[in-house]
Amino acid sequence: MKYLTKIFALAAALTLPSPGGRAAQADFQKDIRPLLNEFCLKCHSTKDHKGDLDLERFSSLDAVKRDPKVWLQVEEQLELSEMPPKDKPQLSAAQKAKLVAWVRGTLHDIALANAGDPGPVVLRRLSNAEYTYTVRDLTGVAALDPAREFPTDGAAGEGFSNAGAALVMSPALLTKYLDAAKDLAAHAVLLPGGLAFSPITSQRDWTEERLAAIRSFYAQFTEKGGGSAVNLQGIKFDTKDGGVLPL
Repeated sequence: MKYLTKIFALAAALTLPSPGGRAAQADFQKDIRPLLNEFCLKCHSTKDHKGDLDLERFSSLDAVKRDPKVWLQVEEQLELSEMPPKDKPQLSAAQKAKLVAWVRGTLHDIALANAGDPGPVVLRRLSNAEYTYTVRDLTGVAALDPAREFPTDGAAGEGFSNAGAALVMSPALLTKYLDAAKDLAAHAVLLPGGLAFSPITSQRDWTEERLAAIRSFYAQFTEKGGGSAVNLQGIKFDTKDGGVLPL
């Protein structure tokens, strides 16, 4: 029980506002902007954005909240004492504490404001494997491989090959999709009762496939024998190939 108590206590602590939350927030224009001007903008201005970091463009709190990734980097550099550099004027302990508390509080507010929001969802295509299996399920033909000529799916930063950011659609790939569709259409067999798909594409082979299905059906109830070879307009078969009724 004591372990459960510790776990519940930890969970409760994690849900409480962090020390850098709204209560510790400093005023951006009055307290934070002057610190940035004095210690940061000499290197990280719009003109001299060392390390591709431009803090001058954050002229208001709303601008800060629109780009929290930059401030995650600022927080990390402050905590590691990497910023300001050793050869530059340093923040006092009180100034550093105020700036770090403000950054943490602002990031905390941003996280709360966007809680439950997954962010933009990228409209993605099917991966090569998903497309192949979908076609096989729809047609019932396990031998089809429509994506065999497609380029290999890349993996996004997460390492998954079905992430939307990795599943791009280029003009060249669209052409391959059209070619794959033409190939799939060649496997379609028009029947009196609808549409079916065959592993083969020749009309003669389709005829043989239908005849084989008929023979297989009748073979369940007949006995073989008594047939002769016939060539009917190029279609070769044996009479009584399906057998004879055992009367």
